Amino acid sequence: MAEAIAAAASSASIAAMYQEALLAHHRAPHNRRELPDATSRASHKNPVCGDEITVMVKITDGLVVDVAFSGRGCSIATASASMMTDAVRGMPVHDALPVIDAVERMLNGATVELPSVLTPLRGVAPFAGRHGCARMPWQALREALD
Repeated sequence: MAEAIAAAASSASIAAMYQEALLAHHRAPHNRRELPDATSRASHKNPVCGDEITVMVKITDGLVVDVAFSGRGCSIATASASMMTDAVRGMPVHDALPVIDAVERMLNGATVELPSVLTPLRGVAPFAGRHGCARMPWQALREALD
């Protein structure tokens, strides 16, 4: 019984840590700005809530040199976009695409390896109703990279 209580307490503290990290990215999002020299951009809208995010990328020689986002979104969409920009900046496009796939699989319940900056997104996985929020910027990134 004590082990079950300890496990529950540990799960609760991990959930709280994820929530705080998500909120920190929402309060002060990284790379929320225009990218005037973007080589590609894509927008996605969540039809359920009306949130919309545009992802802009600058690709040079197959490398994501810069990435930014704009638009309006809930805390999870904004945090996901913020973490996404941190995760893929400086990556070759061929390495960024599997990260997009890994985020999708993680949201669908798979155990996957993610860049450490994306760890807080694991806190969204148990909440299917919020998957669209977390997924939206990644869908725009995939379109921008294609």
